[in-house]
Amino acid sequence: PAFIALISGFKTGRLQAQSSPASPANAVSQSFGTGPAYIHASRFYVTKALRDLPVALPHTSGQMKEAADRMREKANALNRARFKPVAGEADPVVQTVQGTRTANAIAPAIDYEADSMMSGTPPDPNGAVGPNNYVESINAEYHVYDKAGHSIAGPVDFMTLFPGSEDDGDPIVLYDKFADRWVITEFQLPASPPYYLLVAVSKTNDPAGQYYTWWFNTGSNYPDYPKYSIWSDGYYSTSQWFNGPNTLSPQLITVLERNRMLAGSPSAGMIVGNLPAKYPFGGNNSLSTAPKTFDCDGVLPPYGTPNYLVFFNNVNSGGYSNSIYLYSLATDTTAKTITSAIADSLPTQPFNAFFNPSGYQDISQPAQPNSLDALDGTFNFRVGYMKFTGYNSVVLCNTVNTGSMVAGIRWYELRQAEPSGTWSIYQQATYAPADGISRWNGSICMDNYGNISLAYNVSSNSVYPGIRYTGRLASDPPGTMNFAEQTAVNGSASGNNSWTQYNRWGDYSNTTLDPTDGVTFWHCNEYVGPAGGQNTRIFSFKIDSALGVPEQQKPQAALTVYQNGQELNVLASQLPSNDKTFVDLFALNGKQLNSQQLVPASGNLITEIDVTGLATGIYLVRIGNVNFQVVKKVFVKGN
Repeated sequence: PAFIALISGFKTGRLQAQSSPASPANAVSQSFGTGPAYIHASRFYVTKALRDLPVALPHTSGQMKEAADRMREKANALNRARFKPVAGEADPVVQTVQGTRTANAIAPAIDYEADSMMSGTPPDPNGAVGPNNYVESINAEYHVYDKAGHSIAGPVDFMTLFPGSEDDGDPIVLYDKFADRWVITEFQLPASPPYYLLVAVSKTNDPAGQYYTWWFNTGSNYPDYPKYSIWSDGYYSTSQWFNGPNTLSPQLITVLERNRMLAGSPSAGMIVGNLPAKYPFGGNNSLSTAPKTFDCDGVLPPYGTPNYLVFFNNVNSGGYSNSIYLYSLATDTTAKTITSAIADSLPTQPFNAFFNPSGYQDISQPAQPNSLDALDGTFNFRVGYMKFTGYNSVVLCNTVNTGSMVAGIRWYELRQAEPSGTWSIYQQATYAPADGISRWNGSICMDNYGNISLAYNVSSNSVYPGIRYTGRLASDPPGTMNFAEQTAVNGSASGNNSWTQYNRWGDYSNTTLDPTDGVTFWHCNEYVGPAGGQNTRIFSFKIDSALGVPEQQKPQAALTVYQNGQELNVLASQLPSNDKTFVDLFALNGKQLNSQQLVPASGNLITEIDVTGLATGIYLVRIGNVNFQVVKKVFVKGN
């Protein structure tokens, strides 16, 4: 949500960096009401290369974002008033001890200090990994690194990327591996409307190069806490929508026209659709506190496959049930419409998503009891979607109160059976070792083998706010994180009063999957550095099988694909088993063009795919079965 600027953004020498934005000539003037609607960008322009933009420099003017943040606080008081505790139900799936697998098996491979927060609170740290780079964003700047942690471009102020904006924050970075492009977003929330969603897409695969940028006018609808995801038919976005300081608006879903944005079209638009009524089940739920949509890891689903909206209902917060709700989102990019319909309601084991009715005074740190926001009430960013042979998998997590204001992390793996499309909870648990330490602000991710990582913040009366993580193998007993907890970075102090007076933390972190191997996790999060500053950390790690002492790393399947005339030659080696394996060819929009079923011999597989008649361009080859998958991007020269 909108952040509080303590030392306002980075303004020196910004607007001279590029030409003024222009409105597209064919923009449609359509009011953004309560949906549905189709909105063209009100501004479009192309930036200079990011490496040529000036580095952000701090300055010392007063608070810029107080009005926007106060609007959020007033509106969120409505949510807190609804989330009232009732007679508690015990959590029967709490993991109260750490796993026993050696932590060396998930030791960080890359670990480096990233940007620190100088302009406000909270920092909203997040980022994305690509083939050669990691791009981080915080309030209110972004920074391009190589994978070793060397600075390539930045840090650059968002006001340089979006001239005329006010650095209102809530930035998100995504890497669209299917198109080999980068997506950077933030919002514009001035003291009075109109409000804006700001989106930039890289012109090429170079994250330090030029960007296409669009401003989408949301009128008097205040899009707090926007979260984006990649799907085959668009870039999906949800927000916590307000209409003024004391009114929760009907909740909306927006879909950006991915294909037009990748082409740099000034006329790229935003499709707006209605979501269910604010409180559709008679009780309290997280629909109005920023529900999430699925974000594709692995391969894209076939074009036209609905995305899904996910949120929860909680008895301990005053709701009628403990449930996860899934709504399908069918987008018609021709008619410019989105249709939502309930797909499943999945009963969960009891949990408690309620902390403090009066504000953000939840998590303790040394000498500052109950001083940090638990970020309760919503699933954490991102909700990763993985398509396997025979089923699809989604992992998600949220903060829970395990008692005495000590936070833990409830996590789930949902599975969708194919071809029936039925969803179920495959496994669920609450990770909360009984040591009095809060674990919150989690981020969960799955790799191509079905292994799961869970990274999060830690803090207590005796532990400074830091970053830790754990994980599990796909073969481990369901509902357990079997690796011993690993420390990415310890906190060095409690937060200083310049920002902890607002009790803010996060508001989020995230973990992304390395597209080069499908097994390396990259996590970005906040911790407290020396003198109580808001620092951020980026690190990567893999989850490997512990096969005795010393550790033996599980071989990773290797895939080579090259064109020979009208055929693609596919060579796979080091496959994890000789079980039946699928070899599939996909277009970048997710359309399946070819599929074969083969049985490897001694962990090896060789086959050919006929590409006669295909247009010149980039395609995806996937090999895999229910236990693993590997995806390779290949250039095909057409006839």
